[in-house]
Amino acid sequence: MKILWNEATTGSPALDPLWQLLRDYFPTVARPDTEVVMRHLPVSGNYVRSLYTELLNNRAIVENAITAAEEGFDAVVLGCWADPLWEVRAELNIPVMSISEASLLLALTLGARLAVITVAPGVVPTIEMDLRLYGLESRAINRPVRSLDPPSDGSMLLESVTNPHARFIPNFERVARQCIADGAEVIVVGCGYYGPILSVHGYNEIPGTGVPVVDCSAAGLKLAEAQMDLYKSIGLCKSTALYFKPSPRDALTQVRRAHKLC
Repeated sequence: MKILWNEATTGSPALDPLWQLLRDYFPTVARPDTEVVMRHLPVSGNYVRSLYTELLNNRAIVENAITAAEEGFDAVVLGCWADPLWEVRAELNIPVMSISEASLLLALTLGARLAVITVAPGVVPTIEMDLRLYGLESRAINRPVRSLDPPSDGSMLLESVTNPHARFIPNFERVARQCIADGAEVIVVGCGYYGPILSVHGYNEIPGTGVPVVDCSAAGLKLAEAQMDLYKSIGLCKSTALYFKPSPRDALTQVRRAHKLC
């Protein structure tokens, strides 16, 4: 099985330690017969902390996924919470999973009420919209999406690759304990980078609480494998009745050419 890990930035060389951590991390989560190929975007502003910048970024994410399907990939995982999941899923005939949807669905099996901790206030609206879109607000606490305080930046992210206990984990735990006090039984990591960082460093529970921490990236990868397995074994695949019905090929080509995408 060959899975595209559709990364949402151009892959700045300044973050090379992070990209290496992810490449080392994928084989520890995926099955031995699964090849995970991480691809960055050819163009990106590398900033998705507002709805408009996310919109601009999403076009490149969709194009990356279309190219992967044409190349014969078996599945696609969208590796950022700021993702155009339904748009990609509609246009591709292979399984498409996002780390946001997968981790939220997994969280439902681990506790009655969930909360999501993300990297900055600008990402909160995106994740709150996900909860509404997926119909999961009733399974979340009041103010279900909260951000690190202070927000994450490049310095904290790079530092956390080797030493998340310096700043990230204390910051994360402080917010998590507030969520737990408000009724959260499961904490979901609202970032495709920090989820793997916590897993690599063996962190999967808020200490002394019994509350699990869901690595969103692991959830996305494993659910993509499961969907592909079910397709191969019993033929289960997405609905094409309405929401996820692909555009007519000639119409899609016409629109992509108008935007100079093909």
